[in-house]
Amino acid sequence: MFKKIKSHFATYDVEVKRDDLYKVGVRYDRLFELIHMLRDEYDYKTLNAITCTDWIEEGHFSLTYMLTTLDRKHTFMIQTMINRESPHAKSLSHEFKQAQIMERDLHEMFGIDFMGNDNLKELSLENWIHTPPLRREFDTLEFVNNHLTFREGRDDNVDTKAESKRLRALKKAEKEAAKKAKEEAEAKKLKDEEVKDGE
Repeated sequence: MFKKIKSHFATYDVEVKRDDLYKVGVRYDRLFELIHMLRDEYDYKTLNAITCTDWIEEGHFSLTYMLTTLDRKHTFMIQTMINRESPHAKSLSHEFKQAQIMERDLHEMFGIDFMGNDNLKELSLENWIHTPPLRREFDTLEFVNNHLTFREGRDDNVDTKAESKRLRALKKAEKEAAKKAKEEAEAKKLKDEEVKDGE
């Protein structure tokens, strides 16, 4: 299989990550041909995930499609690059139904247009009009400072790091107190038995 992929798709970027996990890099114009070959000839029937990595310095997004065999014993990661300035890719939603929601998520978070997916409406961001939040030029701190109100003066406005530390210390103290109480109870019981034996 690897030899065929290397020769047919003119790529040497095939890697065995584990005995059950493989990865291949392929040009975008050959991506769907490779996906179809793996599905039709090698039983990679399930699309597990489509992920995206933002290579802002290189001007592209890396899309990774993860296919698994029907018996769930082998997974193939197929990676390709698309231009991040006008990102678009063909939709797989007509061949793998689960691709529809995966593509909706990537459309929302990275701004990728999946051509052929008729359901690219918002998924989790309500009325979002800003830069897609997982693109690396999106400044989270600036967005929070400009658009969100801090909960100053409220009882539940706590420093989460300090609060976690306080709760851990409290739990530790309770555990130590319970241990001490148990030891004292056992010591008292032993003393009472010694007194009783001495009578």
